[in-house]
Amino acid sequence: MKKVSIFLAFSLLLTAGCGQKNQSDEFITIDVTKSYPQKELILQDFMDVEYIALETNDEFVCQGILGSIGKEYVVVANRLNDGDIFIFDRKGKALKKFNRQGRGAEEYTNSRQIILDEDNREMFVNDYAGNRILVYDLFGNFKRSLRFEENYKYSDYS
Repeated sequence: MKKVSIFLAFSLLLTAGCGQKNQSDEFITIDVTKSYPQKELILQDFMDVEYIALETNDEFVCQGILGSIGKEYVVVANRLNDGDIFIFDRKGKALKKFNRQGRGAEEYTNSRQIILDEDNREMFVNDYAGNRILVYDLFGNFKRSLRFEENYKYSDYS
């Protein structure tokens, strides 16, 4: 909610500077000491929102870091970074769980950044510490790895 408010405030400031230029050279001023009324924004009012309840059973208990979401699949990793990767369908039904965490050539050290390529039925796991991206099929079978360019790291975090 706070990110939405900050984004909207930034957008307002950005758009306030756009438009026709006044003949006078007055600057737009905003009184930051003034108390403005707070407005509650409801996400569904300006965005399509879909809630998917993920199936939970003895084998599928996850702490929910959303790795990737596609037209058919939802990929989730654990917050504990224990290496578990869960694959659900778009209705939330548990399909597959696998764990390839380790130090081997076909294993990742961290599974928090996952990109789903549904067209090729692949997942790209960013092994940031290992300086590579590992590619698995949707069953957790290793397909190939891609090395980072020298002196570069790839991350979806800003």
